[in-house]
Amino acid sequence: MRWLASLTLIPIGARYLNSQVLGIFVAALAVLLSIALGDRLIRLMDQAASGGIPGDLVLYLVMLRLPEMLQLVLPFALYIALLMGLGRLYSSQEMSVLRSGGLTTGQLLGWLAPLILAVTVLVAAAAIVLTPTAKHSLEQELIELQQRVGLAAVQPGVFRIEDKGDQVIYSGGLADDDQTILDVFIQRSLPDGRQMTVWAERGIRAQPEADGRQHLILERGRRYVGSAGDPAFEVMSFQRLNISIDTDPVIAEVRDVDSLPTGLLDSSPAQIAEWHWRLGLPIFCLILALLAIAKSPVHPRSGQFARVGSGLVWMLAYYLALVLNRWLIDEGHLGNVIGFWPVHLGFGVYTLAMLGKLGQPAKS
Repeated sequence: MRWLASLTLIPIGARYLNSQVLGIFVAALAVLLSIALGDRLIRLMDQAASGGIPGDLVLYLVMLRLPEMLQLVLPFALYIALLMGLGRLYSSQEMSVLRSGGLTTGQLLGWLAPLILAVTVLVAAAAIVLTPTAKHSLEQELIELQQRVGLAAVQPGVFRIEDKGDQVIYSGGLADDDQTILDVFIQRSLPDGRQMTVWAERGIRAQPEADGRQHLILERGRRYVGSAGDPAFEVMSFQRLNISIDTDPVIAEVRDVDSLPTGLLDSSPAQIAEWHWRLGLPIFCLILALLAIAKSPVHPRSGQFARVGSGLVWMLAYYLALVLNRWLIDEGHLGNVIGFWPVHLGFGVYTLAMLGKLGQPAKS
């Protein structure tokens, strides 16, 4: 019951203020996350429908993308919540009542500090630990998928179209070992303009070459080579045929700097840029939240959305400045030591200056 007793010690104004902001934060987070997840889900479902990945892995792959989305969505949702929640209190003159009751800018920040710090900690955990771990797991899952399934990733009964239609693969089913495809149909456009069509009772994935090129060993089938409308077709029956298939190369190691653990990032420009990015996201979240508080005051009869437009411009300007800074570091145009600090410092100083004016009467 101690937590209940401590809850009663929180000022009523603080509870009311946080409830207003928290409701909008949850709604904004749900909308932004739905958009981000929905876009990723549609892409993966499209790949699953074309036979690129097994359908039962779609949701798992989406969940591995969740930390990466959260580290960006959380600061934006918090910024929108503070801007709109406090803006409503200013437009209804409730904030004026609190101010007349002795509420200072420092007390206002203290009341909102638990929510802001909680979100900032979540962003830090996602950026520094969860996102690299999830992206590494995603790459390992793709490696295992290619090595375990390989050409058997063709969904039974689904035509897999590759190379913009120059290659079509169809499988009637999978054997119990998940390595053998049954009733194999392959059609490929040859460099001389002819079409090669192969049918076989079964196909077994051979070990990939060093460059990752896949091979399929077909058993008991026929091969047809010719052009549509030309009666001169080459027909060949075979008991065993080794055919190369153009598929994505097998990944042998981590390729993306985003998936490296934070402690293993070295001094190369790309990895320095990634290090600054991970460290900068929680700082971005904290300064952005304070900026929202500073930008939230509106005239009493202006409406709670009066500052949303200009507020979003500031949010996007801050984010795009970080993206530009990351590119400059990655390309070697900006010193590694400088990092994102000029951007954070510039927006931080401006935010503190605006917070200093927060208690002053609004100018018309």
